[in-house]
Amino acid sequence: MLKRLLALAMLATALVGCTTAPPVPPDAGKLPKGAKVGLLVNMPAPAQHMHVGTTVFTNFATSHQFPWNPTSRTYDIFTADLERAGFQVVRLTNYATTSVNALAVSQNDGWRANPAQAWATQKLKEQQIAAVVVVEGKRTLTRMECSGGPCAESHMANSGLFTRSMLGSTRYFAVPAMEAKVFALAPPLELSAYEPLKTLQEGRVRQLKDFAEPKDFNQLSKAEFQPVVAAIDAHIAAISRATVQTLVSGAK
Repeated sequence: MLKRLLALAMLATALVGCTTAPPVPPDAGKLPKGAKVGLLVNMPAPAQHMHVGTTVFTNFATSHQFPWNPTSRTYDIFTADLERAGFQVVRLTNYATTSVNALAVSQNDGWRANPAQAWATQKLKEQQIAAVVVVEGKRTLTRMECSGGPCAESHMANSGLFTRSMLGSTRYFAVPAMEAKVFALAPPLELSAYEPLKTLQEGRVRQLKDFAEPKDFNQLSKAEFQPVVAAIDAHIAAISRATVQTLVSGAK
């Protein structure tokens, strides 16, 4: 039990790293209604089912189709929530995610504009954009098991289902393989390094305790895969609401 708890703690730490965000004043990054928020989404498809069995000979990975396009779905949810909160949404489809996914970097117990993305920052300010939200697929650690030797790890590049079988018992996990980053531009600040987004994204891999055993374990039907779809959709909605809360109230 102690080894399992240690592995779970290491898994949570590995999902987000072990750095501590610099202290910021209350309400840092808070935006007024009507402010422009840039939004860029890049989510991989299709869904993935990765299974790790008792031996490597029972491991497998298969693909499933979401009932919606992950990028379009995420755009729609975030846009609706941001506009409902009174912000103007600007879709940053002319930008690559690698040009705006690190607009602020921590340095000497504070934040500064990232010189490597200075061109994008200047263009965004010219568009009078006050904050940027980037949601993209992120290779996600789904398993870390330590039993006396080197720890065994599993990762998923696409959102979906991770299953782990051992001696006739199977556990099911919904895996939102994604990360949201939220940046204020003036002054530069990564709001997603603070609450509520920080804790929410740390716990994004969740066990589906009431998942019904499928008829064909290697190829789940649409109905059998639906709880996974619902869990990932709920996570997208949760990080969207947390993003709005952050922009309305500032970093916590």
